[in-house]
Order: sequence, then structure tokens, then C-alpha cells
Amino acid sequence: MKRSAATSASRPPAWVPHVLRLAVCSLLGGSAGLHAQTAPAADKADKAPANELPTVTVTATRTTTNLLKTPVAVTALNPDDLVRDNVKALMDLSAMVPNLQLGLSNADSGVLAAIRGVTSTNFTEIGDPAVGIHIDGIYSPRPQGSLALMFDLEQVEVLRGAQGTLFGRNSTAGVINIIPARPEFRNNHGWASLQLGNYNAKQLRAAYNLGVSDNFALRLGAMVDKRDSWLNQQQDLRDRGVRLPGPGDSGVFTPDGKPDADQRLNRKLSRSEYYNNSDQAGLRLTSRWAIARNLEWTSGLEHYKNHGAGDIGLKDCKMAEGTRWACGPEGQWHAIINVPGKLDMTIDTWRNTLTWKVSDMTELTYKSAFAKQRRVQHHDDDGGQNWLDDEVGVMYEWGNWGNQHAIDWASYTLASNYRSWVHELQLKQQGSDWRYVAGLFTMNEKNAIDFAQDNLVAAPYAMPQGQFYGQPDRRVESKALFFQGDKQLAKDLTATLGMRYTRDRRSDVGGISAGLWDASTPWYYNGKYTPPVAPGLGTPHNGTDLTFGMGPFAGLGVYPAPTENTHSADWRKTTWRGGLQYDIDKTRMVYVSLATGYRPGGFGDKFDTCGGGTCTDGSTQKYSFLEYGPETTKNLEFGYKGRHLDNKLDLSAVAFFTKYQGMHVTGMNAVGQRKLREGETCPDWNPACDVVTAWKTENIGDADIRGIELEFKALPWTGGKVTGFFALLDTKVKSYPTYDDNWMCGYRAQFGAEPCAPIYLGEDPAKRGRAIRDVRGNQLPYAPKVAVGLTVTHDFALGDLVVSPTVSARWQSKMYFTVRNLDNPRIGDYMDAYTNWNASVRLAPADGKWDVELWGNNLTNNIVRNWMGQGNAGGYTYNSYNPPRMFGIRGTWYF
Repeated sequence: MKRSAATSASRPPAWVPHVLRLAVCSLLGGSAGLHAQTAPAADKADKAPANELPTVTVTATRTTTNLLKTPVAVTALNPDDLVRDNVKALMDLSAMVPNLQLGLSNADSGVLAAIRGVTSTNFTEIGDPAVGIHIDGIYSPRPQGSLALMFDLEQVEVLRGAQGTLFGRNSTAGVINIIPARPEFRNNHGWASLQLGNYNAKQLRAAYNLGVSDNFALRLGAMVDKRDSWLNQQQDLRDRGVRLPGPGDSGVFTPDGKPDADQRLNRKLSRSEYYNNSDQAGLRLTSRWAIARNLEWTSGLEHYKNHGAGDIGLKDCKMAEGTRWACGPEGQWHAIINVPGKLDMTIDTWRNTLTWKVSDMTELTYKSAFAKQRRVQHHDDDGGQNWLDDEVGVMYEWGNWGNQHAIDWASYTLASNYRSWVHELQLKQQGSDWRYVAGLFTMNEKNAIDFAQDNLVAAPYAMPQGQFYGQPDRRVESKALFFQGDKQLAKDLTATLGMRYTRDRRSDVGGISAGLWDASTPWYYNGKYTPPVAPGLGTPHNGTDLTFGMGPFAGLGVYPAPTENTHSADWRKTTWRGGLQYDIDKTRMVYVSLATGYRPGGFGDKFDTCGGGTCTDGSTQKYSFLEYGPETTKNLEFGYKGRHLDNKLDLSAVAFFTKYQGMHVTGMNAVGQRKLREGETCPDWNPACDVVTAWKTENIGDADIRGIELEFKALPWTGGKVTGFFALLDTKVKSYPTYDDNWMCGYRAQFGAEPCAPIYLGEDPAKRGRAIRDVRGNQLPYAPKVAVGLTVTHDFALGDLVVSPTVSARWQSKMYFTVRNLDNPRIGDYMDAYTNWNASVRLAPADGKWDVELWGNNLTNNIVRNWMGQGNAGGYTYNSYNPPRMFGIRGTWYF
């Protein structure tokens, strides 16, 4: 492990003893410290003359500083920015921040967040996000929690690049810090906003600040959001039956008047219950108490609920156009569903910040958060996909065990209870030419979940198969010591040095995984049903034959081959930051920094790497917890920030280079090899039939990332405001020796794509069974090379009213979803370049007591993918999407 500059030297720098000496003295009372770069802890955007830009402050260094004097790549978004673009959840931030991409994992309601191409693809209770989500500076462990409504906020700050010193829990990609509005003393005011939109959208936002006394205040914020789905969702009652063989290609189907797909949950729905709807509400009550002149306590209770249907994957109709799998006349937003979406999620959180101003130069801060998240979710994983009629019963040479008459996949979070405690203690001190923040961080999670996956018409015999994961006690613990200090080396030159020592531990106590991905026996039916035909000779069951006494609804006891997953592992890492800042003058500065970030390793469920057979060494079982190691980033950054043109132009520019090592990627991977049975040989279409695969996370290699980010705000003319960004991003995979080229292999030839690589059958166990392809030099997923954003607002008088039209546009170049970078218009793994247009017109009186606004998002009605997968039934891709065109009217009353 590399040591930081502070630990590798034979003795500490000369100024360290001086700082420590002053720290002790200051606890007993000391002189005022340096305020050159520290902004007052008041409003995030100080009031400014109408012809000047306001001063924006941020908490990116754990102290409140002027944004233009903060040596970090950070974007600050104020409440007006968020309301104007109709931001109500984290997913809506993608178009507002350079090199930030957000996607959605449908089946577990996790948000995929990527900054500069660094991301996470594991959203389960055993994964950690690469982008740290913080609420009021307090870490939020579960990515599902970031779906909570963003209402009544003071600011949102997005820090880009490795954050390995000040923000717990360590982050390799960056940090998103959502800061709720704080109560104000001696002030009673509020606002309420009603919004109506297409798809029967209704939204209410409100907040009220009650200044109870000179030292106590309360603030209540609330939001309710309801909207019908934009999908044309159809109840799945299809009855095709099996295809009996006939001469030539004249096989016929055998419908029997009963639906093929599972009908246990299927019911007729209204549009308000379809997938992609919205039924959310949030309530936040915050108190602020100045207990004494130098002691203040802020405490907040927050309740969030989501009773929507969740989101669903869909075929990409544009890519499938002109192929055998082209969409029907219903178009892109069509799904045939037999498992209605259910997302019953509640998140209750209690956050506290206690600040003690010990003296003019010393401050102690204690932050804590207790969060409880519960979720029950039903998800139709196939989204109504089915094989074409002429494909049913066909065995392709590339191997699929025969296509079935129906596809019936579903996943169920039957119960989950995630509880977390986060604590952080900070000591802040500053003198005439130095300052620092030091602290302790702890996080404890106890997660419980019952999760099941079904494949109810499985090849080759069309009987059900599935898996059940009963995890009553999965724990994640993280502890850290951190320090970051600034020392003025000369009048205009400041040095920064920071370190963080982290210890992470993960454990699974009593977890059980059970089930068989084997469709040759009727175990799933739990003795409640007997198939009327022998395997392979007909339809084992219809959708109406399945009952709640079978499979996941009957509980863990139904599932064979249970395996206990009790296991634990821990990791330790020291990360650091160093930098120099030079102030050109009072409004301009340049900086350079070198920082590291870290994401701990992990493990999966206990797994027999011999696949239930005999291992190649003759043993009958060889279990593994599929462990993987930490992921790290090292980020070198050069930056400029300045104010120009008589305070009418704010400009920041960042050039960065990142070494990304040990990347975490989750998917189906080869994990072992079994011994072939006597007389068994692997067929030509599956030459690696002896290779055992499992769903696991791997450290897949290294990448280099470099780029440029420009951001600006300007008042170019009276009444006008222009903001925007420009981002260049160059990502290159440097090593990935085990990449498996398995994207749409069976359909490459017919669409003119390069064939998949040949299967490796050598002796290297890490490569055996994979179609090894050299992807060095390829682009990372979620990393478009160019992105540009521009927003123009103009205020003009109309009698006693002020009219404010706003137009914003964002363009980004092609973006890949896998490192394969397959450029094919039918089965490629990318999103084409696109431009997204938003617009609004606000009308308000000069006294600002109310306003009315017409708004529209995605005005050109782009169909934009934010996640991509392979179709289950043919040569097409299966994806998650951003919303189509949205528009509405919003009225706000201020009182």
C-alpha cells in the first residue's frame, strides 16, 4: 500500500507541532482565526445587487466557503434551479451537472450514479455505491434512499472526483450532498405550490418556517406527487400453448383457453397503477435550537413513502425497426404484464447536528442519522417479451436449450428492513494562517431481506425454476479517522493536506440461499400440482395452475438445496489528498490537487464452484463466497475559478486525470469447473459446458480517465442570465484480461456485426469458458465524450408584472453501456447522441407574493435509454428509459 506524503516522511512538517500547540491553547480560549476563504455560515447565496451575481457558498470542504475559492470540482444547484427543471428526485439531475449520469435498476429500485465514468452496478444489500449520497452532509448508505423526493432544499452540491478524506463513507467517483432548508429564528414565512401536468400529474409542495423565539425555530416541508403512467400497459392473458412438431415448418400451437403466464397476481389495472407511474409523498420536520450563545442543535425527522408501481424494461423500437422483432403499432411505450408492479417503500430518518463554538477559533460538530427503510416489491422481469412463433421449439447452434412457448420471469422483494446508524464527530480549528478539520466517522448497517426470482417456463421442459434468498442479518460496518488542513505558505499561496484511515467490515449471519435453476423436476409446485404430461411432451402447467402455496409465496421451505451463507470479511485503507491553491487576486484563483478514493471489497452468497457435480480435482464440493477486492481511484486535478466583468461572470475550469484501478463490475461470470460425467462430451454449440457460472462482482481491471469541465454563470445584459457547462471526457480501458464477449452473440451475423470471440478452453481458470476479447482502449460505460448544457433566462416588465421565460438545452455525444463498445444500429450497446430541450415561462408580480409558471421538459420527446440489457427472446435490446415529453402549469403562493 502506498503511503501518503505525510506518512512517508521521516518526521512531520514543521508547521504540524505549531498547529497542535495552538489547538490545545484554543480549547482554553484563543484569538480569532483566518477568514480569508471562509464564508459566513448564513445563506448559501448571499444577496447581491440586481446587476451582479450573488456569492454562492458550499460545504465541499466541511467548512462553509465561497464556491469560487473552493479548490474542488463542485457544482452548486439552488432551489430555483431545481424547481425550474422540475427536479423531484435524484434521477432528474443528469442534465444539470457536467459528467454526471444517472440510470435506474428496475427490479430493486436502485439509482445507478456515474461521475466521470466511475460507477457501480450492484444495487443490492451487498453492494456499495461509487457515488456517495449525503443528506445534509450525513452519509446515506442505500442507493434506494436517493429516490426520496427532493423538496424544500437549500442547495444540492455535486463533488466530482475521488473524495477520500472528508466525506464518509469514502468514494471513488464523487459525492452528491442534498442540503435541506434550515429553520430561521424570528421569522415566520412559507410557500405552497400546486402543479398540474400531462398524464394526469398532480403535485403539491409546501413549506412553512415558524420562528418560535429568538433561539428556537421549526420548519415543515411536504411534497405529494401523483401521476399516471405514460405506458400503454396490457394485461397478459395470452394463450399460445406449446408448439407441436409437424412436417417441415408446419408445427402448430395448442391453445387451451387458459393463459400461459402466471396469473397469481395478474389483475385489471387503471392507468394510475401501471408501471412508470408516480405515487410518492414526503414530510420533513426540522427544529433548530440555539441552546446557548455558542451551542446549537438542529434535528430533523423525515418520512418518505413510495406506493408506485416502479419501472419496467422495454424493447427499443427504434433499434428493432425493420427487423423480425420490430414493435407493433402500439409503439415504444407498450408492455404486456402479468405481474403488476408494486413498490411499497418507506424511509424514516432522524438526523441531528450539534455544533459547539468552543472559542473563536475552535468548533466541535457532532452529526448523526438513524434511517429505517422498508420495501416490498413485485417486478415483471420479462415485461411481456416472447419468442416469435417460428422460433418456439427451435434449438439454435449457439445453444439455448430450445425456445419455449412463453417467457415468464419475475422477481419479488417479499420483505426488507434496512437499518443504519451514522455518526460523525468533527473538530474544526483555524488560526491566522491555518485551519483544519479532523474527525471520527462510524457507520453500522443491519439489513434483512427476503428476495426471490422466478423463471416459470424454463427450458428444456417448460417447468418452473427459481431461487430464494433469505438474509435476516447482513451487516456493514465502517469506521474512519480523518484530517484535512490548509496552511498558508505565502501571502497568496495555500497548501492542503488530508488523510483518512478507513476500516470496513461486512458480515452475513445466518443467511440462506436455496433453489434450483433446474427445470427437469416439479419441485417448484410444492406438491400442490402434478404436471399432466411427462417432461418435454407438452405444457406442464398453465398460468392458472400456479397457487400461492408454491414458490416464493409459500416461503423458504419450498426450495431445495439450501446453503447457509454465514461469512465475514474486512478491509483497511488509507486515502489522502494534497493540493496547492494560489490566489491571483480577491476574485480569481488557480489550484492543483492529487486525491485518492476507495470502495471496499465484498463477497456474495456461498456457492459451489463445481456446480453440484464433481470437481476437476475429484472432490464433490468446493464452496466459495465469490470475494472481490477494493476499488480505488487516484485523481490529479488542475483548476481555475474566477469572477469577471464587474461581478457579472463566474467561470470555473477543471482539467483532470484519473487512474481507476480494480473496477467493480457485477454480472454472470465463470467461477469454476466441473468434471464431465463418464461418456459426456460438450456439444459444439456449448464447448465450455463444464464451466460453472454465477452472478458475482469482480475486479475486472484498470482504466485511465481524463477530461475538461467548464462551468459559467453570466449576466450578459440587463434582465438576462445565462448559465452552462462544457465537458470533455476521454476514458480508456487499460486492462481487462477476462472480458467475456457475450453481447448478443447469436444475432451478430444477421445484423452484420463482428462475431463474438471464440470460447477460451485453456487451463487458465479465470478465462476458461469465456469468449475472451481484448477491450483495451475501449470507452467506459456512462462516459460520453462530449456534453454541453446551456440555460438562458430573461426577466422583463409587463406592467406591474415580471415575465421570465427560460430555455435550456443539453447535448451529449454517444454513450456506451458496456465496455464492449459494439457499434451496430440494431444490437449495439450504446445511446445515440441527443439534444434535450426544456422551457418555462414564469409570471410574477413585482412584490413576489405569487407566481405562475408554464413548463415543459424533453420538448422534442426524445426516447433516451438510461440502462441497457439484452432481450430475453430475440435480437433486440431491453432497456430502461427517461420520461417522454412532460409539461404542465405550476402556481406558487408565498406568505
